[in-house]
Formats: sequence, structure tokens, C-alpha cells
Amino acid sequence: MSTENQEDVYETMPKKLLDEIDEQEYLRKLDALKTKWKSRPDFLHYLFNNWLNRFAYKFVRCWTKSHMHFRVETTNRAESEHSMLKLWLSTCHGDLDTMLLNIDSLIEGQITDIKASLEFSKTKEKNNAKSNHIFYIISNKISHLAFKKIWSEITRAAGIYDDPKNKCGHYLRTSHGLPCACELITQFDHVLPIQLYDIDAFWKTLEIGGRYPSARQQDMDF
Repeated sequence: MSTENQEDVYETMPKKLLDEIDEQEYLRKLDALKTKWKSRPDFLHYLFNNWLNRFAYKFVRCWTKSHMHFRVETTNRAESEHSMLKLWLSTCHGDLDTMLLNIDSLIEGQITDIKASLEFSKTKEKNNAKSNHIFYIISNKISHLAFKKIWSEITRAAGIYDDPKNKCGHYLRTSHGLPCACELITQFDHVLPIQLYDIDAFWKTLEIGGRYPSARQQDMDF
């Protein structure tokens, strides 16, 4: 397949298609894609036979949503770390002791950054948490990234309020271990705060190194 056709593949697989959480809606969008590109059967053959028909279940949300992955769906993170390590080492030559010291320095720097981020989550209250009753129990008990994802889900919940059970998709719950739209609507309707046991332990781990209480013990302590 030509370079031009390969570029077409990425241009015609928009984020909305890959992020679709409803299988029927995903199939509807695929039909629209076929109609749009019906004049390019070679392209459609490549797209469907080499990608969508074989691997869609590995990267489209209506399938990946059923697995806990915390939004780690590509190898980008590993590739980024590999690139950073090569930059830090600056050379492929050198004795083992020097290489190990350089790697150790890199890791120490990353640990320092992680600790600073976790400490920020423990001490700095998010603005959304200050003004919303459903956050008061989990405030400063979960990472700020988790807050951001929950707040985005609250915004999405407003758009499916009329039919939450059928339109929610439960993506955030099944893949991230966080309350999804239909759960959050219930929280608002009954004026109930989000409990710590509603949050996966992944988002409540605000310490690094050493031994810390289990997720269940943390829930009981607060």
C-alpha cells in the first residue's frame, strides 16, 4: 500500500471512532466510513482486512472498556522511557559501573517527581472538590488525575441524564475503577458523596516506597 494510502488510514480513523463505547454506534460509524470512501476500495480493503477486522477489539473502546487498563492502551509510555534513557546515557559506550550510575540517577529523578506529584494530591484540594458535596470524603485521598477523570465523567453524565443506563457504557468503571456516568447521576440525585471504596486502589496510592496499608485498610481508616 502506498504512503498516501497509509496516511489516509490514520486520517479516517478519528478519535471519536476509536473512543466509541457503544458497539452498535461503532458499527454505524463504520458504515458511514464505508460510504465516504466507497470510491477507494483498495483503501477500504486495507483498512478493514489489516486493521479493523483483525485488531479492532484491541484498541477500540467498546471492547477495551471491559478490561482494567487505566488508559494504558499503547506502547507510547515504554517508548518514551526508552528514548529518555538513551538521551540520559548519551552514548552506547562505557563501562558497566558508569552506565548503572547514570540509570540510577535517572530513576532517582523520576521518583522525586512522582513523590512531588503525590504530595500535591494529598495536600492541595482541587477547585471542583471545594464546591461539590460528592467529593468531600475522597478529597486529598485520591490523585488529581483521578479527580480530573471523574469531573469529565460528571460533565458527560449531564448529556445522558434522560437515559443513563443505556447510554453510559460504564467505561470509566470497568477500565479505570472510577465511578461512571450512571453512578454519578445517582450520587447527585440522592445527594450522596463518593466513597473511598468506590475508587480503585490504583488511584488511592499516594505513597511510593516502603510498605503501606492495603486498599481495604485505607478505606476503613478514613
